[in-house]
Amino acid sequence: MSAATRAASLRRLRARGQIDQLDGVRALAVVAVMTFHDFLTGWGYLGVDVFFVLSGLLITGVLVGEADRRGGIDLRRFWARRLLRLYPALIVLVLLCSLVGDRLSQDGSWTMWWEAVAVTVTYTADIAILADGTQFLGALGPVWSLAVEMQFYLVWAVVLAFLLHRRVARAVLAAGTAVAAAAGLSLFWVLGTAPDPGLAVAPSYFRPDARFGELLAGCALALALSARREPLPRAADRALSAGAVAGLAVIVVGWLALGDHGTVAPIPVVVIGTTLVLARLVTSDTALLSRALRIPPLPQVGRISYAMYLWQLPIHALLISLTPSEWIQRTGFWVGTFVAGALSTHLVERRFAVRRAKLRRADVEDGGLDPASASGGAAHARTAGEPARLGDRSAA
Repeated sequence: MSAATRAASLRRLRARGQIDQLDGVRALAVVAVMTFHDFLTGWGYLGVDVFFVLSGLLITGVLVGEADRRGGIDLRRFWARRLLRLYPALIVLVLLCSLVGDRLSQDGSWTMWWEAVAVTVTYTADIAILADGTQFLGALGPVWSLAVEMQFYLVWAVVLAFLLHRRVARAVLAAGTAVAAAAGLSLFWVLGTAPDPGLAVAPSYFRPDARFGELLAGCALALALSARREPLPRAADRALSAGAVAGLAVIVVGWLALGDHGTVAPIPVVVIGTTLVLARLVTSDTALLSRALRIPPLPQVGRISYAMYLWQLPIHALLISLTPSEWIQRTGFWVGTFVAGALSTHLVERRFAVRRAKLRRADVEDGGLDPASASGGAAHARTAGEPARLGDRSAA
């Protein structure tokens, strides 16, 4: 496939817009996290894992796409886009929640609230949790995963830009990244699975080096897809379908093992399953799973999932402080999170999307996970079985 043909294909793909099935994945992931906070089930752990793998896949896809089109990666513009994607909604959240910060802090004090705010806006929450030995963030608890991602991309973007500049073969990059992912995931086993009394989970749950393995799994998938420019052979297409089925089974097994909230050992299993499922989703929009994930309202929920991820715990904590009624708490939590997510997406994030667009130098639109991400997508070819060209819509 010539460069001109690929460029024309990218223009057609951009016109097609978002890939709704990945927004559907985000919707399921954020609902899983909310279910954990409402019912304390193991699904919450699974949701965060899915967000990490999906983030690595999408953002690496955008970086590789920019390098292919422009001959390199503009790191300053990349980081500026990331901050414009993540920071506005986060700052609005912090400002509004600070009106009642004492009710949202871990111990009901303003001192601890401002400590939580400090590590939130500096994206150091994961390190602070490990240093303190307790989950002291209160209603800002979910931001630790955003910190992990920000730290990861500060390193990964530089490494990837260097390796692409050195013209390392894409297949070699994919293989090396997969090995690095395996090394990171192995830390969940090496560091032990016994819960820490102050953290309620094993310390490795919050360790950025362990979590980097999940992000790298998505990065390896993106690099593997970018190494191939032609439609997949029928045999490979069937193998991806079989892999997706196996991946779903693996995710279920991992989720069942996560029934003990302090156990993090099954996380690598969930990551493997998620990677297999995503490999199918980004290579076919006609597969049964892809069609199922495009059923409304899943894509719509996925597009506001970043804001939902930010607001769910503050809303939950505030309702608990205001009323003893479990029914009101639970109903208000779900309704309030969806409403807050929609308002934040439309009133805050979309305003800054215009400014972020001015920084785009690639042909494929970027935009944000985002774990928690608001909208996301991979551009993908009409030809059945052609590997997707990924676009960044990830915030987290």
